[in-house]
Amino acid sequence: METMLPRPSQRSQCCWTTHAASSFAGSGIARSKVIWPIPTRPALVLAAAHSRRRKQQPASSTSLHQTSAVASEKPHQVVGAKLGASPKNTVYVGGKLLLQNFLDSPSNPLRLSFQLVSATVAGGDGCGVKGEEAVLEAMLGGCEDTELDVKLAWHKALGKPGAVVVKNHSDFPVYLKLLSCTSSDEQGIAVDFACNGWVCPVGKHPYRLFFTNDSYVKEKTPSALLEYRGDELAVLRGEGAGASGDEQPFQEWDRVYDYALYNDLGNPDLRKDLARPVLGGSEEYPYPRRTKTGRPPTRTDAHTETRVPLDQQIYVPCDERVGTPIIPAPSLRNLGGHFKSIADIYGLVGLDDVGRLAKAKQIINSAAAAPKFPVPQVISVNPTSWRRDEEFARQTLAGTNPVCIKRVTKFPLTSELDRAVYGDQDSTITKDHIEMNMNGLTLQQAVKDGRLFVVDHHDWLMPYLNRINELPGEEEKGEISQRKAYAARTILFLTDDSTLKPLAIELSSPHPEDEWLGAVSTVYTPPDTNDDGILSADKFTAWDLAKAHAAANDTSKNNFVIHWLNVHATMEPFVIATNRQLSALHPVHKLLKPHFRNTLHVNAVARQIIFGSGDRRKNGDIFRGIQEVTYLPSKYAMEMSSKAYKNWNFTELALPADLIKRGVARGDPKHPEKLELLIKDYPYAVDGLEIWAAIKKWVSDYCAIYYADNIGVTSDSELQAWWAEVRHAGHGDLRDAPWWPAMDSVADLVETCTTIIWLGSAHHAAVGLGQYGYQGFVPNSPTVTSRPVPAAGVAVTESEFLGSITPRNETLALMGMAAKSLARTGEVFLGQRPDSELWTSERHAGEALARFQARLEVVADRIQRRNADPTLKNRAGPVEVPYTLLMPTRMPGPVVRGIPNSITN
Repeated sequence: METMLPRPSQRSQCCWTTHAASSFAGSGIARSKVIWPIPTRPALVLAAAHSRRRKQQPASSTSLHQTSAVASEKPHQVVGAKLGASPKNTVYVGGKLLLQNFLDSPSNPLRLSFQLVSATVAGGDGCGVKGEEAVLEAMLGGCEDTELDVKLAWHKALGKPGAVVVKNHSDFPVYLKLLSCTSSDEQGIAVDFACNGWVCPVGKHPYRLFFTNDSYVKEKTPSALLEYRGDELAVLRGEGAGASGDEQPFQEWDRVYDYALYNDLGNPDLRKDLARPVLGGSEEYPYPRRTKTGRPPTRTDAHTETRVPLDQQIYVPCDERVGTPIIPAPSLRNLGGHFKSIADIYGLVGLDDVGRLAKAKQIINSAAAAPKFPVPQVISVNPTSWRRDEEFARQTLAGTNPVCIKRVTKFPLTSELDRAVYGDQDSTITKDHIEMNMNGLTLQQAVKDGRLFVVDHHDWLMPYLNRINELPGEEEKGEISQRKAYAARTILFLTDDSTLKPLAIELSSPHPEDEWLGAVSTVYTPPDTNDDGILSADKFTAWDLAKAHAAANDTSKNNFVIHWLNVHATMEPFVIATNRQLSALHPVHKLLKPHFRNTLHVNAVARQIIFGSGDRRKNGDIFRGIQEVTYLPSKYAMEMSSKAYKNWNFTELALPADLIKRGVARGDPKHPEKLELLIKDYPYAVDGLEIWAAIKKWVSDYCAIYYADNIGVTSDSELQAWWAEVRHAGHGDLRDAPWWPAMDSVADLVETCTTIIWLGSAHHAAVGLGQYGYQGFVPNSPTVTSRPVPAAGVAVTESEFLGSITPRNETLALMGMAAKSLARTGEVFLGQRPDSELWTSERHAGEALARFQARLEVVADRIQRRNADPTLKNRAGPVEVPYTLLMPTRMPGPVVRGIPNSITN
């Protein structure tokens, strides 16, 4: 028996290690300790679908559906020296197999078997006939990428292969990336499989089926592959699972995609105050669906799902986790009070007391070295310019939340809160507050000319202010710092050079006697002293505190609604539905899959250690969810995002539609290249529209290959089932909303796919990946406010200012969490595909992708030229940090720039 030895991939050299392999959980099989949690349920799903199909076929069938392999099975070997014994009409398809493994030991025996499946010749059951079984044996070590030579047997009479059956007779799982095969004879058989999936030992999964990189809608699929196509989707939907009536938690090797409510955020068994409402499935708390895990309910509340221990992985279908280790819950220190000086915060990143680069001083902790982080971009050039009003305003256009600013079309500002419950919540900002700083323009003329803008978080925050300001509760003392919040409205004026000037900030609280009596508001306006006078003196004012409170509103809204809800949470149902209803052969599946990479895993980790209420560590300590500690709304944040979901509108998240809705652009959203921006120098909008147009052109070109007309869309049964499931299951609480596209035209399909790709790539980069750059220096973007704001015009000391915003230990937690996103490795950027030219066999699709990549290069060049233009003051602003969050291609430097293809953090 000839053994195939691994050959180092050109992409990555093998790294042989001497660590012993840990055991495959629960089975005594070697495995990598970073992949699998402890199992509690046998694999039922694939076996059930397998059994269902076996009953339908004749005993003599030569199709895939035979008795499943067991761990001791020794398949017939037709590789190496024995190939010469095969029949004359057999050709030998040689090729390369690229796989990943995450083994710790230097020597692990790999044994895989392969059978090609015919796309053109069917057996008696109508399924494509399999070729002879070939075995690959090799020794693997602790390297991530390994390239192996393979030879597969194929009979000429079976025509073209359409799939491959892979069985893993090893005692550890492997992740197959690519299998590329070409014949050495005149038959010219060439097949490529972009596998991108785990193959688990046969005791866990009898086999994996991978299709070639061809694309077909179901109705045009070769008949010999139709049953395989349906069976594979049945496995992913979990059909047959739980047939015994005893549903068990899914295991790390399962591949089931299904829906569940957000009922796993609370932990009532641990402590009563750690209970949280179920999000989704009710009129009070509507929410998108998450990935089902099958865990049992808590003892205390039958509607709440038990939480996974902090040292275990939360379930996601196995292909959604590629070598990612268990992400540990960080150790958050006991509450340690506030910073006393800006110099203390500079010291965290190695700056001296005036913000210059210097050898780090041990400022924070005299007993131990202070943690060091990269210098946040906002203080990397001009460390004091974050305080300027112009910079405060600029960040509404080019900061981490550039999507909440909107045009004022009616003044005074009004509230949409129910007056019967909350009383009068309309704004108290008057023209006397703002006209004095409008360069001689009247209020009426400014509104008419489109020069008055607002960032309004009032209605989102006001219903929860009393509860937030009562934090911490009795049991939370020592876990949650004191809160003192206001609901903020910020009015801004557009100047002649396209910069914005803040005119007034209104901070509102519920009436102290009763909410229905309305709001109690204070309006703050910029002091008469110019910026330079303020910055040169080591003092602050009530206006600075008003800006800090407005920023805390903004960072919280961005984190829980703009970033988490509108991107992470609402995209998850699209990922689930795509895997359940669109075969891997489906062209739309191939189009969208790169933009779903790692998203389910990231969301699962978020539910476990970021948004969860709390868990007990092994040492008995209570771990509180990171963002309940570090952000203003604390335990109410996810509940508040549910209220925001009531107004979620998928179609309005398309960039052109969003800009028009907010009144910052005029024109036809179907022609984004012709939109007129009211703020000409709006970095997010200018860069974003070019990227949107590039994405839409790519999607249009791609869809045109497979859909010649609208009938092609309406007659595509998988596509229609996909869209119906997105609407009625994944976003079931909003199923009756009138804005859902009908999905009865190519235009609907193109706009929908463009919006999905935009949200998962560029939009996510714009609202999620700048957090460290701007929020890593908390005085610029506080996440917590904890003291009342004094009357307008009152002077404030530096210590009083810092004592009112994010405390010391919460700052360290935020910086540590956000800094991790700067060190991303293996990121795949917009327009890239890790499987390069092998992702599709369709030449026109490959050409369309190449054109998309070329357009992105042009956009990147245009962004660099705009950033270098000194007349565009909003590109860098007083802090002199160019806007690169929407740079589509990777750029060198200490901070990773570039738009990731998917939501990977």
